[in-house]
Amino acid sequence: MQTLKLKDDVATQLQQVAEQAHLSANDLIKKLLSKYAIEEPSKKTLNDFFGILKDSPTFEGDPIEIQRKMRDEWN
Repeated sequence: MQTLKLKDDVATQLQQVAEQAHLSANDLIKKLLSKYAIEEPSKKTLNDFFGILKDSPTFEGDPIEIQRKMRDEWN
């Protein structure tokens, strides 16, 4: 369980909206968060991830040799 620190006016507004919706403040927050997650999908695309590991020391050197080393890890 977590405790949120809210300004008094925000806490009052949260409680009023929760009462109007016949929900607890906790359930109202959960409902709002799930709605937000649906309406605000991640704006990242696959293109955002291309090249992210290009400077990683793990992938320095000959690509074929890197593949061999990685495969040998399983043996």
